[in-house]
Amino acid sequence: MANPIRIRILEELRSVGSLTVGEIQQRVQVEPSNVSQHLSILRRHGLVVSSREGTSVRYAVADEELYSLLDAARLIFEKQLSARTRLLESAPEG
Repeated sequence: MANPIRIRILEELRSVGSLTVGEIQQRVQVEPSNVSQHLSILRRHGLVVSSREGTSVRYAVADEELYSLLDAARLIFEKQLSARTRLLESAPEG
């Protein structure tokens, strides 16, 4: 899950609910084969589920509690970034 593309895929699924590989590819601007690889990893780890809809396969997050984890990770990252920014701004020039 640490991969930025996988996080973007999960965020896109959060905003819509379920998407096909093609729809995900358009939203994250990554090659379809690359999207498929990331979805395979997410599915293997039980983070997304797939369902067939006609000739398409739709992907959705397996458990919406995952979004709490993503939110917590984002908050930690933002706090660390903010602390580092303050540290750089307070450093003497030269």
